[in-house]
Amino acid sequence: MPKFIVHLNGPFRMTDPDGHGQTGLSRRAQAMLAYLASQPGFRAERGLLADLLWSDRSEAQARASLRQELSMLKRLLPEGLLSADRQAVWLDPDLVQCARGDGDFLQGFDLASEGFEDWLRAERARDPAPTAPQPKQASAEQGRTEQPALAVMPFDDLGGDRGDMFTEGVVEEITGALSRVQAFHVIARQSVYALPKTVLSAPDAAKALGVDYLLEGSVRRSGERVRISVQLVLGRNGHTLWSARFDDRIDDLFDLQDRIAAQVAGQISPNLRSAEIARARRHPSEARTAYELMLTALPHFWIHDSQENDRAIALLDAALEKSPNYGTALAQRAWCHSHRCCYIWTLQPEEARRMARADFDAALPQVDEHAPALTALSATAALALQDFRLSEELALRALDIDPNNAWGWLRLGWVNCYLGRIHDALEHFDRAEALSPLDPFLFNIDFGRSACLRSLRDYDGSIALIEKGLRAAPRAKWAYRMLFGTLWLKGDQKGAVEAGRKWLAAHPGLSKQVLLDGIPAWDHDPDYVNLLTRFDEIIPLD
Repeated sequence: MPKFIVHLNGPFRMTDPDGHGQTGLSRRAQAMLAYLASQPGFRAERGLLADLLWSDRSEAQARASLRQELSMLKRLLPEGLLSADRQAVWLDPDLVQCARGDGDFLQGFDLASEGFEDWLRAERARDPAPTAPQPKQASAEQGRTEQPALAVMPFDDLGGDRGDMFTEGVVEEITGALSRVQAFHVIARQSVYALPKTVLSAPDAAKALGVDYLLEGSVRRSGERVRISVQLVLGRNGHTLWSARFDDRIDDLFDLQDRIAAQVAGQISPNLRSAEIARARRHPSEARTAYELMLTALPHFWIHDSQENDRAIALLDAALEKSPNYGTALAQRAWCHSHRCCYIWTLQPEEARRMARADFDAALPQVDEHAPALTALSATAALALQDFRLSEELALRALDIDPNNAWGWLRLGWVNCYLGRIHDALEHFDRAEALSPLDPFLFNIDFGRSACLRSLRDYDGSIALIEKGLRAAPRAKWAYRMLFGTLWLKGDQKGAVEAGRKWLAAHPGLSKQVLLDGIPAWDHDPDYVNLLTRFDEIIPLD
C-alpha cells in the first residue's frame, strides 16, 4: 500500500504516495513529525512531546500549544494519519513510513526549544552521515530580512528597600515579555548586566551590546503606590523616541510585575515599529532591504484604502523579489489580498482570494514562531479563506507566543464576532486598545465593536462607533456599507440611502454577485447580511 514518507536525512520533507511534497507544515509540525517518525511505533507520550517542542514554557502553556498544533496539523494531513489521545500522539504505521537517505540528519533544521535541540544533537551524533556541500547563501544587502535589536537596561530603583529584588523582577518580566514579540531581537539579560558598572552613555552602551535601541527606566515606590517610568532610546544618539509612565498599587508583587510587563511590551512594539518605519523611509525605495520594504508597506496597508493597499502590495512584491521566501512579507501580502477581496476593491474577488491563498500556503511553514505574521495569516483565513476556526487557531497561536500583541487581540475579536461570541469579542477589542491605545488600527477596533453592538441590536451605539472610526480613517470608505446596513436596521431609511450612495460611489461597478463573492461568509448577523445582498433594490442608482 503506498504511504506518506517522512524523509529524515537531508532537509526535512514529507511526501504523499505520488511523491508530492506536503505543504503548509509549520516548523513545530515538522519537528513533531520528525520526532514521531524516529520513535518505536511512531508514538510518543503527550507530555514528553509538549516539553520537547516548547521547553521554554510552563507545562500548562506547552500542553495548550501542543493541542493547537495538533488541531492545525490534523487539518493538513489525511484523516487517520495522525492521532492523539490524552496520553499519547502517534502516526499510523499503515499510512506512514520513515526514510533515511544521504545527508545529515534533518539537515539545516533547528527549533527554538532547548529540549528539541538536545534531541537533535544526540540524533546527529548517532547518525554522522557525510554532509553534502552546501550552496553559498545569498549575502546581498538587498535580500536581508534583519530585525532591530533592543536591550532592556537595569532600571533605577528609587525608594525601595535595600537588597529587595522588586525592580530587578520588573526588568526581568519586561525583558521576557519583549523577547516573545518576535518583531525585534532582545539581548539576553545576562549580557546587559555584564556591562561595566561605570556609567555609560546610551550610544556607548548600545555599541557595546550591538543593539539599535535601549529601553531605560526607573521604579519609584511610596507606601502602597508604585510608579514606573520607561523610555525607548535610539542607540546611536541617545534621543528619546517614546516615554510613558505607569502607576499601580503594590498588591501581589508577581501580579504587579506581570501587569507592568504587559503594558510596556504592548506599547513598545508599535512605537519601535514606527521608529523603524521612519528609519527605512530615509532610504530610497531601490536601496531598501527586503525588511525595510516590508516595513514601509505597513502605513499604506493600514489606511484601508484601495489605492494605498495596492501601493503596499507593490512594496511587498519588491521585498519578495529580493527575498522570495521571506515569510513575514508573504503573510502581510496575503492580508493585503484579503482586503482587496472582502472590501470589494476589485471586481474579481475570487482572483484576490486565490492570490491570498497562494501567499498563505507559502508563508505558513515559514512563520510558525512569528506572532505578527501569524496574526496576518489569521486575518487571511477569516477574510479570504472563509475559515473562521482556522483564523481563531492562528490568532490563539500568535497570542500564545506574544500575549501582548494588540493586533492579535484585534483579529481574535473580529473572528469571535464572526462566530457569534459577541461578549468575548468585545473583551478582546478592549484588550487590544488597552495594549496599544494609540494604535494606527484603532479605527478598526471601533468598527469591530460596532459590528458586535449591531448584533446586540444596539443600533445607536453601533452607528456612533462607525462614525468615530470614519473620522479617524476617512479613506476607509468600505465602512459606509456598515453604516448603510446599521441605519436601515435602526429604521433610518433616509440616512441609510445616503450612506449607501457613498459606499457605492467608492465601489464603481459593484454588483450583487461581486459582493457575495467578496465578503466573508458571515452567519453572526443574518439580518445585516440579507440587507447587504438587497442593496441594489434599496439604493437608487441614478
